[in-house]
Amino acid sequence: MRKIGLFVIICTVSVVLAIGSAAFPADKVKWRMGSTWTPAINLYHGDKAMIKYVKEMTDGNFEIKWFPSGSLMKAFEYFDACSKGVVEAVGDWSSYWVGKDPAFDFLGSIPYGFTNMDYVVWYYQFGGEALYDEAYGKFGMKYLNLGATTSESGFRTTAKTGPIKTLADYKGKKLRTPGRSTIWILQQLGGTPVKIPGGEIYLAVERGTLDGAEFSAPGVDWEMGFAEITKYWSVPCWFQPASQVGMMVNLKAYNKLSPQYKAILHTAAKAAAMESLTFYEADSGRAIKKFKEKGTEIVKLDEASLQKLDELSGEYIIMALKERGGLFAKILKSQMDYLNTYKDWRDMTGKFGFGFHPTYVDKVLAELDKMGVK
Repeated sequence: MRKIGLFVIICTVSVVLAIGSAAFPADKVKWRMGSTWTPAINLYHGDKAMIKYVKEMTDGNFEIKWFPSGSLMKAFEYFDACSKGVVEAVGDWSSYWVGKDPAFDFLGSIPYGFTNMDYVVWYYQFGGEALYDEAYGKFGMKYLNLGATTSESGFRTTAKTGPIKTLADYKGKKLRTPGRSTIWILQQLGGTPVKIPGGEIYLAVERGTLDGAEFSAPGVDWEMGFAEITKYWSVPCWFQPASQVGMMVNLKAYNKLSPQYKAILHTAAKAAAMESLTFYEADSGRAIKKFKEKGTEIVKLDEASLQKLDELSGEYIIMALKERGGLFAKILKSQMDYLNTYKDWRDMTGKFGFGFHPTYVDKVLAELDKMGVK
């Protein structure tokens, strides 16, 4: 019911403002929107939905043309391009930019942390939106939420590599993953994490350069052809219970918009967030049958392994907090406060609610308190 209620509110706002936009401004606006995703990586669902809604609500007067990764430039070149105004907007995953600023790390995903609904609730109701704007604002941009994927699939390995069922199975494995937290945890387990773009995963696994890989939710993994090159699918995905996706917007371009066009852009983004969140949930369910029919064998990590991975996630978060501080600490404080505020209701609703309460929250808050982060 809580999910349905949130969707109804978002849809209602969208419809009301869409009706109100009948008297849209006559001025024409044309934007170019880059993307970190190729046409083969369906994490652009929110991008496309937002563009469609903006066009419909302005009768085509506000036109946004979408350019996938590799068309105008490579995926990771789009950040600077948007910051400088070469393109007006870019569809992204915030954690890609941790090399630009550590603050971006948990804006994309949190190990053993936020689910997709946690990201949406935190963004709209617990100050997340302002913190994204603060992080991107340092680079002359603002940020709009376009939804979050369901839990990611987890690691997929080849028939030669074998399944991952326990922590010992990570040892010696060359596995693709881009997240700093996952890289650190795999290193503690004796694994060899490899950071390469999503578009390079297929060939690397097929050629045996990698023993396995992880990328995104089941539906996205299916579209990327992973059923053709892997045999085993290890669940659950402890390192990325969700991936927040959205778009960065050049601040100068945004500020040139009329108040009505700004309202339309924000409303279109909210509607797209709802559309993409529900799409990734449904698409994940549909993909499981396809993987099984292709011969994929699903294996589960044992409880002892999951408990240790929970502990390692907390260790990484506290280590990162001590190293980085600043805006990263401010964001982490907001996220932990949200989790604590929501804890009692999560416990009360149990399996009828959503998500879980990470065991590391109190330890992280204690470190934040020592650092004087308010």
